Amino acid sequence: MINLAEKSEKNDSMETDKNIEGEKKKGFVDGITDKLIDKAEDFIDETTDKIYNSEPYQKAGKTMEKATLSIFRKAGKWWGKL
Repeated sequence: MINLAEKSEKNDSMETDKNIEGEKKKGFVDGITDKLIDKAEDFIDETTDKIYNSEPYQKAGKTMEKATLSIFRKAGKWWGKL
């Protein structure tokens, strides 16, 4: 006669071994993922600084500021006429 309790104990030990192996692989992948995310964030920060400090970006900012002031001045004049 087959003892079902012995079989379930064997299956439980095999499942825990698989879970441990899966956790090790998951930890390795998480480590690689974290490194890639850090590299991407550093790249984005460096690129953002380069763009922000570039001359064309500064000129565009000044132009937008002038345009915005002009629009609000016109809107203020129109508002006063209503």
